[in-house]
Amino acid sequence: MELASVQTMVEQMVREGRSFHDVESYVTRATLTDDEKAALWLLAWAEQERGAQRRLAKETLALVSG
Repeated sequence: MELASVQTMVEQMVREGRSFHDVESYVTRATLTDDEKAALWLLAWAEQERGAQRRLAKETLALVSG
């Protein structure tokens, strides 16, 4: 997959109001480098409401802390 086309799809998904989980799943399946995926994840995360950003950050911290 090409980064530009995946970015376009991520932006479209965000505009459509798709869940962050859906966007994250799409990015995870993309055949891109980890850095490219991280940048796309950050783009999608930045579009979330502030409360959702905090919740997602805490959920991610809980997952990585075991």
